[in-house]
Amino acid sequence: MRQRHGEIQSKGAEVVAISFEPRDRLFQLTRQLQLPYPILSDPERDVYLAYGLSQGAWAKVFSLKTIWTYVKHFARGRRYQHAASDWRQLGGDFILDEDGIVIFEHRGQTPVDRPTVASLIAELGG
Repeated sequence: MRQRHGEIQSKGAEVVAISFEPRDRLFQLTRQLQLPYPILSDPERDVYLAYGLSQGAWAKVFSLKTIWTYVKHFARGRRYQHAASDWRQLGGDFILDEDGIVIFEHRGQTPVDRPTVASLIAELGG
């Protein structure tokens, strides 16, 4: 997402990430990863609930596919400290129009179930 942020903005869109991690952790993560977009803190998970994002079953959260994905990340030297994380909380990707109407939605079924950045950009059209 970071690498294609300019392309997303050229389509008139903005990226906003939402996490349930504490604000100070997100500030640190934004600086560490040099993210050009904000990550908002939702520790009460009000946004998660509003968008129907649930917790996954342990078997899905720690599936072979998920474990393999993390092994590949660690092999590339990527690290993520899950200080206060809830390993079972699943994420999602949503595109809203200028009126706040959801025009694309994807609710992850596992931690690695995410649409590609290219497919999200394609959803933006124009």
